[in-house]
This record gives sequence, C-alpha cells and structure tokens, in this order.
Amino acid sequence: MRIVAADGVTGTALADGRMKVRTAGRGEFRCSPVGSAMWVALRVNDGFLELAASSLADAWQTDERKVRTAMTAWADRLMAAGLLKAAA
Repeated sequence: MRIVAADGVTGTALADGRMKVRTAGRGEFRCSPVGSAMWVALRVNDGFLELAASSLADAWQTDERKVRTAMTAWADRLMAAGLLKAAA
C-alpha cells in the first residue's frame, strides 16, 4: 500500500531536525527527528512504506522489521490525524 500526504498537507524541515507538518484545516503536527526521517523516507520512496523502512534501516544500521513496525505505527497516527492517506 502506498501512503501519501493528504490533500493540502505540507512539511517544513526545521533547524533542530524536527519537521512541521501542517494543513490549513487541521492545524499542525511537529515530528521528532526520527519522525522527520520517516516523513522524508516515505516521500523519497513514493509512498511505499516497505521501501522507506528498508532505506532507513540501512541508513541506521538496524533491524528492518523493527523500523517497519515503528514506521507503521507512526503512519497510522498521522493517517488518523488526517495528515497522511492511502494512495488511490
């Protein structure tokens, strides 16, 4: 499944490694540096969570399964908040 930013959602990288994700209708959400890396990896990998998790696991030299589990939970929270959506 591909996961993409919901309509009207934008992300801005902040100097401290965090990311501000916002939409006009729902306010804003600040991602931690880890969440920011997940956001960028998801965008770079065209919304494919599995590929994004794999690329982060390689970069962080850690277990891909653990990254995928954490990233799935993170994506679920952002989907529930209306910031991400399943691609059509």
